[in-house]
Formats: sequence, structure tokens, C-alpha cells
Amino acid sequence: MSENAKTSHIITIMQELLNGGVSSSMDAIASNRNQYYGTIKKQGIELVEVRKPNLTNKGTHKERSLHQTIDNIKRAEAYLNRLLGKSNAVGLKS
Repeated sequence: MSENAKTSHIITIMQELLNGGVSSSMDAIASNRNQYYGTIKKQGIELVEVRKPNLTNKGTHKERSLHQTIDNIKRAEAYLNRLLGKSNAVGLKS
């Protein structure tokens, strides 16, 4: 990442999802990751959400991944580019 590269929790989540990763509210990147998934969904990006048991208590949490359709991936790439201030949606996977 260059010195001038933009970063935020939502950019980190989007990059993770676009690279085929699974994102969870239990991840330590942000204190409340759940607040970012609604913002992502409002962009028309579909997420696959699966309930998983917590390791430390009897509760559950959702693990989220990007719904793998061509149109959905294009929407996600375009949104990430807007967040990064880029104009095209090519070559995001690093």
C-alpha cells in the first residue's frame, strides 16, 4: 500500500470479501463490524450469511462472504473503487 492509499474498516472488509475471504463480527479489525454490513448491502451487494456458534459462549455470530455471481462481484469491485477514489473496476484482487 502506498503512503497515500486510503484505508478504512469498510475498505478492509470489501477487500477481504473480494479476495474470497469470510468476514465475521467476531474479527478484531473493528469493535463493531456489524455496522458495516448494512452499508455494503445498501450498495446492492449480496452477502451470504451463515450463523456459527461462538467459541467463548453459547451465542452465535454470522460469517459473511460475497455471493459469487458475476454481477455481484462487479458491484462489489465498483463500490470498492469508489471508496478508494478509483475510476475503474479492474485488477482489484491482490
